[in-house]
Amino acid sequence: MTLYDNRLAAAPMPMSPLFRGESEFHERCLPSLYRREWTPLQKLERQIQLEDFRLILQVNPVIKEMEEGGLEVNYNGLAQHYGIETNILDLTNSFLVAAFFATTTYDPLMDVYRPILHTVSSGVIYFFPTGPFMNFGSDAPIWPIGMEALRRPGEQRGYGVEMDGRHRDLNHYSGAHIFRFWHTPQASIEIWQRTQGSVALFPYDPMAEKVRNMRKYRIYSEEGLRLALDRISVEMGFDEARQKLERMGCTFVKKLPFAYTEREIVYINDLFRKMYPGHFEQTKTD
Repeated sequence: MTLYDNRLAAAPMPMSPLFRGESEFHERCLPSLYRREWTPLQKLERQIQLEDFRLILQVNPVIKEMEEGGLEVNYNGLAQHYGIETNILDLTNSFLVAAFFATTTYDPLMDVYRPILHTVSSGVIYFFPTGPFMNFGSDAPIWPIGMEALRRPGEQRGYGVEMDGRHRDLNHYSGAHIFRFWHTPQASIEIWQRTQGSVALFPYDPMAEKVRNMRKYRIYSEEGLRLALDRISVEMGFDEARQKLERMGCTFVKKLPFAYTEREIVYINDLFRKMYPGHFEQTKTD
């Protein structure tokens, strides 16, 4: 599809309508970036996570082929799918995907989604009948995200709305219609089963484990720190920033700590060659 500023991006079809599901209604529906206050050092660490995420993906053969073909890759939108805080709210063109997130709860300790088995609370579905076709301005544009580039956002038929400035609350987004409903165990279990207990929406994806370990152990590349300092306004140099972050528990290494392995690159090549025979060429590692 052509984005509002004439850039091109691969998009899951159809492009409309779009949906978002949440298991409870919040008075303010905000992107993860705006759900907390950030100190300057916390902002810097989040930016380092985004930079290392981008550095990892730049050797992904699917991402490389997309960019070489002139397609836009929304790295922030992809990062949102793996738990890094961004200004993007996830959308989907699949009502089943939205219904799954509207009728399940996430258990962070076990890293699983479970059906809601009570009837004492309500969920919400956001409905965007025109999808990205209202992107006449850049205040809160809707992007396609991860069309076959990474398996998780691909299986979730990912789109995202970029929320900034006065457009931070989806409950006041002019293109969204809000439908609230009461939870029932029968509906939650049926939707959970239709997604194979969430397995269909969260297939094996090497990037998921990389981001999980990056955030858990807080190990980053020196290059990621340099790029983050160039990207955001922080009144400190490389050495000072590194020392302060290390006192907070971060570790910095010369090489990218969670880069793709050769085996993972082979897996990605094999997977997409099977999906698109004759189209996707094998990319060799250096």
